[in-house]
Amino acid sequence: MRLYILQSARLIPHEARSLTTPRIVFVPGMKPKPPPRPHKRELLRTLVAGLAWVRPAAARWLREHEDRFTLVSWTHRFYGRYRDISLDLPGVERLLHQPEASDEDRAEIDAAARGARRLAHLVGDALPFVGRLIARPELRLTMTEVHRYFSDEDGVSSEIRSLLKTVIRQAWLAGERVCLIGHSLGSVIAYDALWELSREDGDTRRIELFVTLGSPLATRFIRRSLRGAERKGAERYPSNIVRWANFAAKGETIALKPMRGFFAPMQELGLVESISDETELYNHYRGDRGLNVHESYGYLIHPHVAGCIGDWIEAVSTERALDAAPAASSS
Repeated sequence: MRLYILQSARLIPHEARSLTTPRIVFVPGMKPKPPPRPHKRELLRTLVAGLAWVRPAAARWLREHEDRFTLVSWTHRFYGRYRDISLDLPGVERLLHQPEASDEDRAEIDAAARGARRLAHLVGDALPFVGRLIARPELRLTMTEVHRYFSDEDGVSSEIRSLLKTVIRQAWLAGERVCLIGHSLGSVIAYDALWELSREDGDTRRIELFVTLGSPLATRFIRRSLRGAERKGAERYPSNIVRWANFAAKGETIALKPMRGFFAPMQELGLVESISDETELYNHYRGDRGLNVHESYGYLIHPHVAGCIGDWIEAVSTERALDAAPAASSS
């Protein structure tokens, strides 16, 4: 079985388990990814760089506690191969040296051709028959992969969700507070795993912050195929998310719609405290195939995404420090 949980293996003393510590769990999206160790290294580099610009204290904490970042590496099991990490490095270095989108980047992202491509994807989502006729080869391949995930061919999707649920349960058992980040199809895997934990497994513990990046969760086809989609009322949704923050870049062709319009019943039913959408980000990552506004490295380094995660890290770390401090003696 080629599924990996990349984090430090260590025993947690019993007396420390009552303390609250941050645990960041990252679920990557579709397409083959680099081997777990170098992939985690580059994800951390971009997130720490983003934090350094907007939340320096959180950046220092993550540099010192890299073991608190868990990469759930599932794509090798799904595709049977890895991506060469060297293909990603020039794009990552460009992000590190140019944290903001240039005028050239913005012009390309805002180009009419990219807008027309996005419109075609929206039409395809609303009218599947038309979408199949006008879909580009890359989109057809993406839809094939998504169909494979939902069909649970050879039980691979159940296996992937089981891995993620194990990671989350281990964090809870260790007394850790969890920020779960899902990119692209990784956000679908994360949502389905959360639904299973709360609706099938009967686990009442909660994820404090659910961050979705470039997520297709609100598209028609995905919504109709999610775990729990056939149920009514509260049972349709997971009940273990405290706060949900969704981010989508301008020019996205995967993350087509905001979450609030379709998942608002979760808030109305009291299943989540808040759902927020930021859909006008400039993701200026340039890889081996040019500009890629969907790439996870470009999302993690963005100041709005890093700021959201950094606020959570600083809040949890501060509370932990207060919990661990000896009580002041009374006068």
